[in-house]
Amino acid sequence: DDIFRYVEKKGMEMQLGIKRNNDQASFMFAALREIRNGDKKRMSEDGEEDEDARPIIGPLMGPAVKEDNSEATVPPDFSPPDVLEFVGLETDLPVGFLRLRWAMLNTSSSFLKDAFYADIMKYEKIEIQQWSTNDNDIGLPKPPDGVDESSFLHATLEYSYLMPKSAFVKANMCYGTLEILHYDNHCLVLKEKTLTPEVPYGNTFIAWTQYSIVNTGKNTCRMVCSVEAEFPDGQPMVARQIKSGMRSGCAEKFVSLGETICRYADSFP
Repeated sequence: DDIFRYVEKKGMEMQLGIKRNNDQASFMFAALREIRNGDKKRMSEDGEEDEDARPIIGPLMGPAVKEDNSEATVPPDFSPPDVLEFVGLETDLPVGFLRLRWAMLNTSSSFLKDAFYADIMKYEKIEIQQWSTNDNDIGLPKPPDGVDESSFLHATLEYSYLMPKSAFVKANMCYGTLEILHYDNHCLVLKEKTLTPEVPYGNTFIAWTQYSIVNTGKNTCRMVCSVEAEFPDGQPMVARQIKSGMRSGCAEKFVSLGETICRYADSFP
């Protein structure tokens, strides 16, 4: 809906034409970012943000994976994973499923830490622990001989970082746990639990986010990001405001993640 409203408002200023899938995805995320920033930024004539303002650090998504060139094979018993209460982003990504899985999960990848957390989100004091099991194997395009990928299910990874101050709260620590709910060559589901005890009412709620990524073949995949608030000891009087802020903040984070994935996949195909 945001995209349609943006096109209706800005359509006469845009150069319309047939673009590659990468360009379409990049434009969509750039447009969403401008919308959510209240039109504070102007996009360049080709519909993309100034790349000089966001330099590419390096080939942090890793090399392309040969198997990603193939058509996706849908398991006969596959059904789309359930989502959380609020879907903040649902989009196609111009990157192979196995390549993206490696970038997001493997212990040797610094994509999330360097390209996203530090560079885009401006987090500091980032600490990411090891996976609770199979630390060296999770995320590999093909597991080593003798390793069953089913053993990756419910593996957890803990992390923490300092979030920058905003107009409403001071800089504060976030403590998270990432858990693998589904893992095979067709679908990956990650559920994330985050605690922010230093923000107002931070001890009253838990933020749950979920990333569902499905292999759509031919170096593409589909990502659905959702979020939900939990109040372990009952909802405080400001529960509605907490939920609203959580949805808004997570939607912005989801868009930034999708945009970052597109930029790095496009720069190092």
